[in-house]
Formats: sequence, C-alpha cells, structure tokens
Amino acid sequence: MPLELRDQATFCLDDPLVHAMLEAVDSYAVVLNAQRQILAANPLLLEGIVKENPGDFLGLRVGEAFHCVHRAEGPDGCGSSRACLGCGALLAVLAAQDSQQPSSGECLLSLQREGRWEAREFSVRARPLVVAGHRLVLLTLKDISAQKRRESLEHIFIHDLVNSLHGLQGWTEMLQGSGSDATAIAARILEMTDCLTEEVESQRRLLLAERNELVPDLRETTPGKLIEDLSGSLDAESLARLICLTPAPDAPTLRTDPALLNRILTNMVRNALEAMPVGGQARLWFELRSGQPTFVVQNPGYMPPEVADRVFQRSFSTKAARGRGLGTYGMKVLGETVLGGKVGFTTGWEEGTRFFIMLPGG
Repeated sequence: MPLELRDQATFCLDDPLVHAMLEAVDSYAVVLNAQRQILAANPLLLEGIVKENPGDFLGLRVGEAFHCVHRAEGPDGCGSSRACLGCGALLAVLAAQDSQQPSSGECLLSLQREGRWEAREFSVRARPLVVAGHRLVLLTLKDISAQKRRESLEHIFIHDLVNSLHGLQGWTEMLQGSGSDATAIAARILEMTDCLTEEVESQRRLLLAERNELVPDLRETTPGKLIEDLSGSLDAESLARLICLTPAPDAPTLRTDPALLNRILTNMVRNALEAMPVGGQARLWFELRSGQPTFVVQNPGYMPPEVADRVFQRSFSTKAARGRGLGTYGMKVLGETVLGGKVGFTTGWEEGTRFFIMLPGG
C-alpha cells in the first residue's frame, strides 16, 4: 500500500469525529479520499460485505469492495467503465466532491460474490468531510433490496393477480348467463386459472432462488423436446412472430430442470417479442458454444448502452410502470444460481440482440 494512502487512513481512523460517525451510522458507511479510495469503514460493512481481513479493503473503491461485476471493465478500474455512468453511488460522491454539499440517490449494484450473482439496491448519501486539512467524503449505503423486492411484488405480481381474478370473475358471470357456450367458457376459465397458478409458482420459485433454497428437479431431456414444449406453450400470435430452429439430430442429451429452463426460455422469448420492431421476427435455436449446451433467442432490435449496462438489475426496466423489471433479473437468478449456467446477451446493429443461457456440461 502506498505510504500516502496509509497515512491518510491513519489520520482518518485516529480522528474521534470520524470514528464517532462510523460507529453511529446504522447502514454501510465508508470514508473516501479524493480518488474515491476507502480509508475507513464502519463495523456493519466489515461484517456484512468485506468478511475478510479489515485491512484488505483499504485503498479499494466501493465497487471493488462490494464485488460489483463492472469493477474491472474501465481503464481506471471502478468508476471508469461505461456502466459506471449510471452508478448512483459514484454520482453522489462526485456531486459531493464538486459542490461540497451533501448529495443522495439510489444505487443498483450487480454483485458477483463467492461465485454467486446477486442484485442489491441501496439508498446512498455522500457528505463532505474535512479531516486534518484533507477533503474527504463520508458515503453511506442503506440496503433497500427488501423494499424494492416488495415494490416489485406490489406493482407486478399483485397487479397481474388482480387482473386475472377480474377476468375469471367476468368469464364466470358469462357462464351463469343463459345461452352461453358452457364448454368454451369453462375452457377459457381453466386456461386463465393455469396462467394464474404458473404466475404464483414463478414468484415462489424466484423468492426461493434469492434465498438459495430452490433445489432443481434434474432430469434428462433433449434440446428438441425443450423447444417443442416451449412452442406448445405459446399462443398463436407469438408463434407467428417466432422462428424455432430444429436442433441437429446429434444434439446432446441434457440433464437439467426442464420446467425451470422452459420458464427461462419463455421469458427470453416474451422479452424478445416485446422489444421487436414492427414486422420483425424473433429466432430461437440451440447450439454448442465452446462445447457448452446453449439456447439463444434473437430479435432484430438493438439495445442502447444505457439499457444494456443495467438490463439484469432487478429494479431497472425500460417500461414506464414503476417497479417493473423482474423478467431479465429472474432469468439471471434462476439460470445461474439454480441451474448453474450462464445467462447473458450480445447486442449490435447487424446481429440484433441475442439473449442466451449456457448450461453446464457438454
């Protein structure tokens, strides 16, 4: 560690005011120097995030200490990548340094810790400090992930649940009317009930996956069977806009959770259809990518950088309704945490946007 950085950390830790503030804060807190390097952290952060030798975090930037997935993408490390342009923590710190006034915001972080991908949301506040003639910043990060999860449930799941119940009520009232085609209406009610059951089960699976408690039901299946089952679950309008390529006859047998993988692929297809330009067609196919079984869903649309950098964050979405954004987030959690694969995407003007899930094995 450079001598200057060690000296900064020493006078910072020896200052009684800094020590008192760090002890009093009931959220994660760090003191940063002008280069946004950590000089000190409160016990809550050391116990909840670092979990290593307390001295190991000195000199790190916040994204490095938290294991942000973008921490090494830029030319100058954390804070210098394209994705960092939308980081609420970075923006708050820069604003506080520039104005010497408190600044606050929200920070959505995608973390990779101990081989596990997770999304976390924080309410951040940066406050300027002057210690021994040095201009520093006290940054606090309050974990609001549970609040954001609750908002998502309220704005997506409960909203869809109410809509489904209203639909069921309407069809049931029709069934009571004279002259109605009871068989057709009963079939429609059964279809809506199945959709409602699947939505409830999807939310249950996602909650279990977030707690690392969802155990996959591993079975042998084939890529052709998976694509066939997915096609059978889509409505006629969606099928008309989707080209499903038949896997090669020698495609390998897969050992996975077919129901869970079907859910992930269905989300990929639905997202592709929603994002697709008018008149376009999406494509679904299976391939071996570096020897790994991989499913790919492509749509001809291009994803702009400000969307691409945040597409897997739980609370981010291009949709106007607040609280949306569980689709891609759910694919990432279920595909990587539960199935042990890799979920990602590429996007470009010529090839369009391709979401993929690469499964273990092969």
